[in-house]
Amino acid sequence: MDWSSYPETYWHCYVALPGRKKDRDRAIINDTTRDRIRREVVEPWHQDAPFTVSGAVVKNQQAVDEIRIVQTPHPKKVYADEHNALNRASRVVDLATDRRLLPFAKGKDYTNELLFDSLSARAPAPDIALLLRICERLPDSARVLASRQRRKSPYIVADEYDVQDLLQAVIRAYFKYSVQEEPIGKVGGAKSARADLAIEDLGVIVEVKFVRGAADQNRIVEELAQDLLQYSKWQPLQTFIYMIYNSRDLRDPEALEKLGGDQEISGKKYRTFVVLAWIFTSINKLRIWARSVGLRHTAGSLLWAPWIIV
Repeated sequence: MDWSSYPETYWHCYVALPGRKKDRDRAIINDTTRDRIRREVVEPWHQDAPFTVSGAVVKNQQAVDEIRIVQTPHPKKVYADEHNALNRASRVVDLATDRRLLPFAKGKDYTNELLFDSLSARAPAPDIALLLRICERLPDSARVLASRQRRKSPYIVADEYDVQDLLQAVIRAYFKYSVQEEPIGKVGGAKSARADLAIEDLGVIVEVKFVRGAADQNRIVEELAQDLLQYSKWQPLQTFIYMIYNSRDLRDPEALEKLGGDQEISGKKYRTFVVLAWIFTSINKLRIWARSVGLRHTAGSLLWAPWIIV
């Protein structure tokens, strides 16, 4: 989206949350800037992330009854003064009209253009959406295979290769396309590499990262930067999926999701998705609790602690 083509000033936004029925209870901001609307409303909206309008916290898109974004040629005071002057000329005392709402009847409405049209235009294609869902839910498949019935040997996910094999097996159940490792050429002085999974018919590369602890956060960020450069050489590339398995053990996993989005490297344009894949099992609950109370631990020591009830 080219924001430079939009006016810089006199933007207005209001949000009605569930349970707020009256105009005066709407969260309203007036006379703000284009950059602030982009940064504080539009971008969080497209990320389905929380944002704040005039002190009201909006948790996500589903938590909104009504939202509008309007831009006017003049500040709110101009429209309020006009309204007051008309009332005086008519000898009317108007205490009911919320002057903050007046610009919304005077300006250009950008709500659909900024929030809804672009949202539907950027929604992933059905095949890509399914692939993202498979990546996200893969740990649930691993959990089933880790405790098989009738004394069958369990399938244990212990490293990236185990994740790759399981992921490829599940993908093949849904897609008829060829799924394979794909050799990627060198970039500058870097070594040549192989993409973990590539589906040429969809223009998709899936790169798997396996997390062993919080210290892996920096490594994963650095490797993502390298992979973005490396895989841009693959001619069919349209979508790059960066799957982080066991992501809950990272220091700040949600921060990595912000690294997704549109990319352009050496003239190659493609879209990146960061998928956090993890199982919310009892031991994960225990780890999160232990961190909250400042305990140092290992998975084994917590698992066998007889004094903990999960």
